[in-house]
Amino acid sequence: MTAETVWQGLLDGKRDAWIESIPSLKKELEAAGVVFGGRHLCNHLRPKFLTREEAANLTLISEAVMSGIMAAKDRLLSDPALMSMLCLTEVEKEMVSHDPGYAHVAPCVRLDSFITDKGVQFVELNGECPAGPAFGDQLADVFFAHPISLEFAQQFDTEYVRTLPPLLDTLLACYQEYGGRKTPSIAIVDYDHVPTVVEFNLCAEYFESQGYPTIVCDPRELEYDGEHLTAKGRKIDLVYKRVLMNEFIEKYDEVKNMYLAYRDRNVCVVNPFRSKLVHKKAIFAILTSDDRDVWLPKDLAQRIDQAVPWTRNVKECKTRFEGQEVDLLPFVAENRAMFVMKPNDDYGGAGIYLGWEMDDAAWSEALQEATKGDYVVQTRLHMIPEEFPAMDDGLQSQSLFVDLDPYMYLGKMRGALARLGAGGLCNVSSGGGQVPLLIVGKSL
Repeated sequence: MTAETVWQGLLDGKRDAWIESIPSLKKELEAAGVVFGGRHLCNHLRPKFLTREEAANLTLISEAVMSGIMAAKDRLLSDPALMSMLCLTEVEKEMVSHDPGYAHVAPCVRLDSFITDKGVQFVELNGECPAGPAFGDQLADVFFAHPISLEFAQQFDTEYVRTLPPLLDTLLACYQEYGGRKTPSIAIVDYDHVPTVVEFNLCAEYFESQGYPTIVCDPRELEYDGEHLTAKGRKIDLVYKRVLMNEFIEKYDEVKNMYLAYRDRNVCVVNPFRSKLVHKKAIFAILTSDDRDVWLPKDLAQRIDQAVPWTRNVKECKTRFEGQEVDLLPFVAENRAMFVMKPNDDYGGAGIYLGWEMDDAAWSEALQEATKGDYVVQTRLHMIPEEFPAMDDGLQSQSLFVDLDPYMYLGKMRGALARLGAGGLCNVSSGGGQVPLLIVGKSL
């Protein structure tokens, strides 16, 4: 029997007892900090299961995609024509020009994927400051202590891959490559009003428990004297940067001290400002571009084609689609059911157009607007739903799509985030929920 079948059998066997346990479970999750903007993150009483074979395949393809992205980064820094595809602003170009003191362009990233009829498909990369590792570990600790999880573990060999320890290991590896030799004083930096502050505090508690003094601070609290970056009277050696570059630039005059210290190589910042190169959604247009064979090995390109949908910058041009040359704009206009358009640099599902949910007139208008801005177009994915029991609906089954997002540390997969949604947008910012990811082996 599959893990899903066994879990459902346990659910059906003691349904009333499990329903009665939900208020207590929610209180435990809230006490553990598994909340986002005052909302519970977990609303379904079932993990997302992966067999060991599925987990191994996810690792293989996600690391192949990251290898392609690193190859693209090396090419970007020497090829102005390729760099232009990212549509960096002048300020961004200046910021990404500075070497952070270590080789990896984005040591801590999260690939975002959906489970489709073609397998796992990666639609974008959170390359700046991916949220969720602390939430995920806290959720797992509470969820897998629940009686139904304990009963399930008696029937299956199970494994949860923690994501906080490899995060800290990666921060420290970058710090050491940067030249740090002492135990670093860490600052987790983002604006104090963002809903992920709860997670920053969870990260800080973990870092402190491992012997690394850590504070959470707003970038406006940082001071720089030309030699030392300080916050709240403490010298900072290592910044775990969670502030988005766009939001940082908006308040540059207030927050520039962190950037100036980074520029002067007087503080180690992870992820670096250079991570903007791979955070832009157009990085997938580069990975699937017509002329990528010049710099991307053929075997790697084949793996990428299996896992990354065809992506292009929205602009007037000729390109190839499934082996045929097309005029991009007319082709996209005439085939809206095949495509999604999204901003090159935004998050939380903002500004996304799903062609199959629009009529011809609305799609044409959206395409016109996209050509005036900075957008990419991507082929539609045919996602496969799964059934999850809803805590707020008497554990009735809901058919939901799974957004499966591997955490990539220095190019290697170390755990993953599993989000749920009823439509094409499963991100937490747009209301999606989260469940723990459980790897299952043979039945016991």
